[in-house]
Amino acid sequence: MRIFTNEVATVNALERADSRIDAFAWQDPLAFGRLVAGNDLEAFANARSFAYAAAHWDEDNVVEEDFKLRNMELTSAFESGDDVCLLFGGSLTDQLQLSQILGWLSERPIPEQAKAKLMQVDGPLSVFGDGALLEIAKVAETIPAGIHAIYAIAWDAVSGADPFAVEAAMERAASEGLASLAAGLARWLQELPSQENGLSITQLQTLDAVRLGIRSPRDLFAAVQATEATPFRINWEFWAVVDGLCSGSDPLLRTASGEPFLCPPRDLAFEAFDAQNLELTERGEALLAGRGNYLGSSFPERWLGGFKIDAESGVFWDYASRKIVGAARV
Repeated sequence: MRIFTNEVATVNALERADSRIDAFAWQDPLAFGRLVAGNDLEAFANARSFAYAAAHWDEDNVVEEDFKLRNMELTSAFESGDDVCLLFGGSLTDQLQLSQILGWLSERPIPEQAKAKLMQVDGPLSVFGDGALLEIAKVAETIPAGIHAIYAIAWDAVSGADPFAVEAAMERAASEGLASLAAGLARWLQELPSQENGLSITQLQTLDAVRLGIRSPRDLFAAVQATEATPFRINWEFWAVVDGLCSGSDPLLRTASGEPFLCPPRDLAFEAFDAQNLELTERGEALLAGRGNYLGSSFPERWLGGFKIDAESGVFWDYASRKIVGAARV
């Protein structure tokens, strides 16, 4: 059996439990940066490499090569005579990773689809010991066609340009009892600008933590992670959120020194990074006090899956109805 799972740490744990295991990490923080629609893994590797490079995570050619090697392992596994276990947790990132694999597999020959076996847990895989993870993987079960289809639909929705399709996928997942997928997609929708103030939930949580006196980037990451029912972000992903709040002609956060926010991994200057303290700007304080809307003035554009959030996007999350709406109160 070959195992595809969420991250390198899980692969290492499985291999410590049994050195004969062939395990591979389908690791990618899919809640970060732009996604391209469809199930062409080669095209995805190319486009995704530019998202990593734009965030200064690595050179685009290095990232693309890593993704292509990962894609080769997946294709080889399903073309082999072995069963393939998909082992994932319940976080948003895990559910998106699983959706991407099943979306790709939905366009493969039926005999290959039949090799896939699924085992997922509601929470994080990291709470399980090495041996326990291996035992969990061993009891993976064949994926029913209906469940396979719902995950494929979820990937099409998240990587596409229509958040209403994500909402529909969330509702379908909930109706079919796929609690982790439904919860993950619901959490994804909360990263849309809110109708109330134009902020995503992560942006709002970050500003509120600074208001409460948490000023260093690492402490902010820990504080915001603690608000998540099932944490899904890596720290570098969070630094990009903070960088966005510090950017533009009228930012919501600034460094106490007045210097531009140093966002790793630029030059890997971690000593200078750790020395930074953040504070609210006048505009940030106003938004937290319920005055104004982030989208009513300048703000850095960003991507959520395949959906571009800018002054023209016109799609918002309404916390009162827990629905997407098409107009903001600016």
